[in-house]
Amino acid sequence: DPSSSENEEESSPCGRTNTNATKSRRGPYKNKATGVYYKTYDDYFRDVVPPSLDVEGLCHSYNSHWMFRHSKDYVDGGMDLDQNDDQAVIFPCTALAVAKIVESCHWLYDHSSPIGTRLEGTVVTIINRSEILGRPLAAMLANDGAIVYSIDVDSTLLFQSGGKMKYLTGPEATVEHCVKNSSVVVTGVPSEDFNIPAQWIRFGSTVINVASEINVDEEELRDVPGVFYVPQVGKITVALLEHNLMLLHRRFHAQTTE
Repeated sequence: DPSSSENEEESSPCGRTNTNATKSRRGPYKNKATGVYYKTYDDYFRDVVPPSLDVEGLCHSYNSHWMFRHSKDYVDGGMDLDQNDDQAVIFPCTALAVAKIVESCHWLYDHSSPIGTRLEGTVVTIINRSEILGRPLAAMLANDGAIVYSIDVDSTLLFQSGGKMKYLTGPEATVEHCVKNSSVVVTGVPSEDFNIPAQWIRFGSTVINVASEINVDEEELRDVPGVFYVPQVGKITVALLEHNLMLLHRRFHAQTTE
């Protein structure tokens, strides 16, 4: 996992080596590999939650490094309630909700192709790099063949399959450049002041708003031909939270209650 490369190792409550807990106890820091800014104790508190109870999929030392490699888990295993593999990934439900919306777009997602190539040729911009949405979603879509621009407050990363990432600089790192070159735009900026101009949206694009605030001008967006717009993902997120709960129960708790 790139986010642990700079950090010291410490035993975690999840039963795996936690490379982030020590540094997160030292106060706020920005991870050099991912550009994610961690607040005090964030990694530690996430890892306090046992994997068997982690319905949000946020246990960093248990889950995160798998997200960058297992596209099959996201496509098949992550939705299989009969699966008993306790090593399989529990994906953050908000990110999984957006991934499933993209998967339902038949003009984007080729179900007949091998897993790992079903979004090949699709360019995605995700304006958010949080642990519950942007970061796992970028990895999930990239591992299914997409080219993903991941935009945060102060950096733009390019995600590619197999956990490959690189910093972008110059004109290609701007929000405008990324959005104009994308057929899928996912925005999750918690601010009323942030707005993507409709003029940046390509014809026929899929636009998914995840933030509680609307990050696009919906009236202007209607004038862009062929746009598929999803204004909110809350109900799907709740459904997938319940899915994660049932999946964890079957994997870890069903035998103890029988």
